[in-house]
Amino acid sequence: MTDPRDSDTTLQMHNEPIERGEKELPMSSVAEQQPPTAGFFRRHKKKLIALGTVSILAAIIIPSVVLGTQVNDFTYDDHSTNPSVNSNNQTSNNGFDDSVQVNAETPPLNEHFRYGEDAIRGVNLGGWLVLEPFISPSIFEQFDPSEGVIDEWTLSEKLGPDEAKRQIQEHYETFITEEDFKKIAEMGINHVRIPTGHWAVNPIEGEPFVPNLAWDYLLKGIQWARKYGIRVMVELHTAPGSQNGWNHSGRVGPIGWLNGTKQGYENAQLTIDTVVPMVEFFSRPQWANVVTMFGVINEPAIYKLDVQRSKQWYLDSYEAIRNVTGEGKGPYLTYHEGFIGLPKWKGFMPNTTFDRTVLETHTYLIFDQGLVSMSRDSQSEFPCRDWKKDLEQSQKDFGHTMVGEFSAATNDCAKYLNGIGLGARYDGTFTDGKPAVCSNCTCNGSEDWQNWSDEYKQFLNRFIERQMDAFESGIGWFFWNFKTENHVNPHWDYLLGWEQGWIPKYSGNRTYTCAGITEKQE
Repeated sequence: MTDPRDSDTTLQMHNEPIERGEKELPMSSVAEQQPPTAGFFRRHKKKLIALGTVSILAAIIIPSVVLGTQVNDFTYDDHSTNPSVNSNNQTSNNGFDDSVQVNAETPPLNEHFRYGEDAIRGVNLGGWLVLEPFISPSIFEQFDPSEGVIDEWTLSEKLGPDEAKRQIQEHYETFITEEDFKKIAEMGINHVRIPTGHWAVNPIEGEPFVPNLAWDYLLKGIQWARKYGIRVMVELHTAPGSQNGWNHSGRVGPIGWLNGTKQGYENAQLTIDTVVPMVEFFSRPQWANVVTMFGVINEPAIYKLDVQRSKQWYLDSYEAIRNVTGEGKGPYLTYHEGFIGLPKWKGFMPNTTFDRTVLETHTYLIFDQGLVSMSRDSQSEFPCRDWKKDLEQSQKDFGHTMVGEFSAATNDCAKYLNGIGLGARYDGTFTDGKPAVCSNCTCNGSEDWQNWSDEYKQFLNRFIERQMDAFESGIGWFFWNFKTENHVNPHWDYLLGWEQGWIPKYSGNRTYTCAGITEKQE
């Protein structure tokens, strides 16, 4: 069969990314372009019906290599992918072995995971299919900082298409392997969250990203997860134009997504055009048991955008997705709170009328100077005193709420955490010019885990385990990240902490909880 990436039916969207300095259109002018009103879905019904056709075409469109085997077509055939990964075991009627149970507390894949009753205990596979300098620094460090290679856009642009494909494929092949999934299963983890770039499915003309290749490895990762009984949250980590302007959106710079410009609306629609066929694909019997959650868009900077416009996009994307999957079918859909706070989502998407939605938040101490400057005892108790209550309230106000990212870090000293060449807030070297958190605050030695004291490791253990306990007041958690290259940033490296003892050997067997802290506070 001809490679579908060379055919006329590939998911090519001919669109240029937003340019720096594009002026925001007046709201009246914007309304004439693509207004985000309650009638948006009705006015675009024909487009979305066409999109449904596109998503059916995705059966042919979306290329894949599963476990090294080139697959012919993804059709509605239940046997269109290679089920031989578990060929010695009994297979379900979807052609795969979904009877695998990752641990005794977790239902096998062919039984429902009871979200809200069974706690999500997960890790992120960040930095794998979307490159981040602080997770995989070496691929960026082949260039001098003066050359301005700071994100996947500039990396791909600098390398050129052939060399970018070669280097990035080598990274995909080596950074995450089946051995990682085997270890994850041993850790008592029951979910993985896999961040994915839009260019894996919907490459945009004019963007330098390596097109489609990541899709092959996403499917490979899902098959490995299936082999060990681990459920997967596939998550769109980037949007055309960039939903937040940070390096993990693919491109550092201005927000070119839903920003009040014509181009911003087009990019928002392109994002819907990306997620709908992805969700449709993973709703099929071959994948539905293992891909049980889908993150519609990662960390849109709603605090910098028009809040109502952003909420309307959430409603439009939800309706477009559920129009394809149908009610009660397809994965749970997660929506990030956009850094405006959980209370701002009270009553949004009520579960009486919206089907299996989850509000997602990412909790970090490191961006709040007051929290960073607290004593270690106070920091280790803060998740119980504050975040736990926030999640409990959101469970009442919104419904299912989860922590999609958290870490062991209590400062921002990790290498390239804020970006290449940007420094850290903790020691006053960050480019915003603000002073250090304290007069003697230094990042020197902060990531030298081999010389950490036992006392500091015990603090990390308390801090991490209490976060886990607090976050199970919602529907669960995903630690960011599973690992970093050569353990370069140990506070963000679950694998290292698991090996060295400041992360529990089994996620459900913990020494520290919130129970006594809550009682003491009351």
